[in-house]
Amino acid sequence: MASRLPVAAFFVLMLILFLAACAPRYPLGIPEAEWLEMSPEQRLQAREKQVALDRAAAERRAAAERARAEEAARFQAELLEKRRQAAYGERVQCVLDPVEARIFGNWRQVEPVAMDLVVGMELEVPLRERSGSTVRRRTTSYASFDGQTVAVCREPLAPAAASGRDNCLRLLGTFEDYRRGMVQQLEAPDFLRGRLRCNLVPAVGMPPRLIIER
Repeated sequence: MASRLPVAAFFVLMLILFLAACAPRYPLGIPEAEWLEMSPEQRLQAREKQVALDRAAAERRAAAERARAEEAARFQAELLEKRRQAAYGERVQCVLDPVEARIFGNWRQVEPVAMDLVVGMELEVPLRERSGSTVRRRTTSYASFDGQTVAVCREPLAPAAASGRDNCLRLLGTFEDYRRGMVQQLEAPDFLRGRLRCNLVPAVGMPPRLIIER
């Protein structure tokens, strides 16, 4: 009987939530007893005020969405310009495949990840579970390159450094290593594991002979 108590408690909680969701809701969160005592004029005023509040909230959400879209556009423009101006050795293209990510407590195979990284820019990289499952789970990683280290982390580098957390998959190499191309099997405990390969990207203005010898 004792083992059934948590299940019974769960169903009681769900019933309470269901009844709460079905209960009538009045403008401005006015209790039902108070609402029933209000005059028609007072109810109209409450409804009009609720409409105004809802409209203002919708406008704030729309403004926030526009701001996010504008910020994303600015970031993409800056990223494209950084890639265009990158000197040889400041930009790498990487592929993470095969790869598994820890999502909702379990290791899951995720789709191959392609990254085009340039020094000074951190990218948000989605990790999506491979097709074939009913629910395709996903999580997010953050990738960067500082000229010697490619890092793929659970969270942005700055907050992680401030908190002392370091849950990153890292590929370390010299200019020559990346020029020849690097391939390593790597793992960030409890986050990400797989084979990462990276190469430098030819830069504008490179001597033709150097481009050929790559």
